[in-house]
Amino acid sequence: MPAMPRLVRRVSSLALAAVTATAAVTILSISTDSVPNAQADPCQGLGDGSVGTMGTPGELVMGGVYRAASQAGILNNVADAIVGNSIPWFNTLGGHMPKLTGRTDSVELVTGRTSPNKTADRFGITGTDLGIMWDNGNGEVLMAVGDTMGNCIGDSQWRSNVLFRSKDGILEDGMNLDNAPMESPGLAKSIIPRSGIPGAERTVIPTAGISVAGKQYLRYMSVIDWGQPGHWETNYSSLAISGDNGENWNQLPWTWRVTGQNRLPVGPANFFQHDVEVPQPGQDAPRKERRNDPPPRMDNGQMSAFVKDGDFAYEFLTPSGRQGDARVGRVRIRNEQGQEYWQDFENPTKYEYWDAGKREWTGDFNRASPVIPAPVSELSVAYNEYLGRYIALYTNGDNNIVMRQADSPVGPWSGEDILLSSKSLPSIYGAYVHPWSLNGRDMYFTVSTWDAYNVFLMKTNLDFVRRGEITPENRPDPATTGEVQELGRTPIPGF
Repeated sequence: MPAMPRLVRRVSSLALAAVTATAAVTILSISTDSVPNAQADPCQGLGDGSVGTMGTPGELVMGGVYRAASQAGILNNVADAIVGNSIPWFNTLGGHMPKLTGRTDSVELVTGRTSPNKTADRFGITGTDLGIMWDNGNGEVLMAVGDTMGNCIGDSQWRSNVLFRSKDGILEDGMNLDNAPMESPGLAKSIIPRSGIPGAERTVIPTAGISVAGKQYLRYMSVIDWGQPGHWETNYSSLAISGDNGENWNQLPWTWRVTGQNRLPVGPANFFQHDVEVPQPGQDAPRKERRNDPPPRMDNGQMSAFVKDGDFAYEFLTPSGRQGDARVGRVRIRNEQGQEYWQDFENPTKYEYWDAGKREWTGDFNRASPVIPAPVSELSVAYNEYLGRYIALYTNGDNNIVMRQADSPVGPWSGEDILLSSKSLPSIYGAYVHPWSLNGRDMYFTVSTWDAYNVFLMKTNLDFVRRGEITPENRPDPATTGEVQELGRTPIPGF
């Protein structure tokens, strides 16, 4: 994968040498003075801002920016993580929002200090990413974000994840964030806690959300560490459930899908107890047997995207990082009367996966076939009524936001249409479609950028995308063909 252009910031050789020498051992404190600021202190002398007390050495690189830099292809080594490329909340530099014309345009900065949603004042959020959205089934869209940085106080406000709620159905002027589960006035809470075990779990990040039978579910990944660009390691992925519209969440440990790198202990809570019927030779009635299954190893099933279709919820699965391909599974969520039920969704033995070779569904994930070729990063899948097809959005190997189409979740999937080029918005990653924008010409979706480390709302005119027969050819970059032109850039202040 081509690396993104480096965001080089000059630091003194003394500061760099000091950081390099100590980064591999332990760092108890670091001051923003070690990196020159391009702007005035956003906290105006009121505190250390998002950096807080810096916490443990494991928290030094603050999880989310390490991931963002890894995804954007910026991070090279530990020194880079700390000062070499200047983490935004160390140097208070920000990014930009492009003004585009053509098939895709920017609509709004959804989060951040200068967002119309005033997330710094209302929720203690100056930096975050992702923006995974789903319909809660009750007139709201829920949005989950990843590693989240706080506002100007001395104590650390790093949260691994946060949830927003929105009833805004008019997206042409932006997306209003109505509220969020709160830890205290002015501070949104982390909805799924991280263990904080040094060397075992850096953070826990949402990857997909869905509503089933009035309950809200999140699929999330337990991250061991962020590695080289486009690579990171996970312990497991799992489901969490909320019965009160996202206010409180319970992790479901028996839904773990572990990797070969798992560093967390697997205990009795991670085993799934269920009854199976065992045929008995010479007898009509099978014998019931109680089983206690350990969590399955699913290295290729660590990040997810959900889409409902008929009686099933389909789950697209990719490995950790952004180098792998996508497979698809499904689980039944409607009974014969057409009513949604949740029991099978929480039952790992009820999931089945598409085996393209035999053209059948199987309960064996090891037989699951790739349906979207690598490299696939964070993924969003939906059925688009306007196109009459399923769509899949993600960032490709060239850091472009792309869309594929298919008549069925199992494919065949079309080649890539580039919705947003990295030429227009460098360091972009992630692409999550708004579930209420699937019926008309304009489709809205969120993206994140490394330099601003916040969530943007974008809009694409679907009349520009391919129609007709599904073909495997990729469309050329619209920033090159002139289908998208940049008219200017609006700076986004740093934290």
